Amino acid sequence: MRKHPDRAADIAQSFDHKQVECKSWLINELKKINIKPNVFLYIAGAWYGNILVPLLRQIYSKKICIKMHDIDYKSVDIAKRFFKYDNLIKSDVVNSEDFLYNDFLINTSCEHMKPLRIEQNTYVAFQSNNYRQIEEHINCVDSCEELISQYNLKEIYFQGAKQFEKYKRFMIIGKT
Repeated sequence: MRKHPDRAADIAQSFDHKQVECKSWLINELKKINIKPNVFLYIAGAWYGNILVPLLRQIYSKKICIKMHDIDYKSVDIAKRFFKYDNLIKSDVVNSEDFLYNDFLINTSCEHMKPLRIEQNTYVAFQSNNYRQIEEHINCVDSCEELISQYNLKEIYFQGAKQFEKYKRFMIIGKT
């Protein structure tokens, strides 16, 4: 935060208890399902990756390359500094809506972007919500079923919801 005082509030928000709770929820469910990516694990809308990436590293081999994508140049630059000592964690400025994903895709911010392009037989883990009061929430859903339908998933390994004070958070894990 000292190096990026203009981002101090945003970085602090990335450590919010709800961020930690939702990402921990994802990791706990992934551990139960035991999905193994082949080579790449993509994170769309990765932001800084400061919560999710270390948790993913606890359950996936050090040989799996984690590729973080975000459209925000500054968050990508900061993420590169967070993970500069791990050569299998990459952070790139990518508009996730223009990328074609395969292998394994995680997106814990589906409400912030249109449905993504995904190859068949790709593992996915998605979180979204029904909190439409935020202008940047352009793709909210009202149920897990709606999120599953957006991506026409063929297999579902987990679906669930968490109730927060102002909204519900939905999570699905499956395969296209």
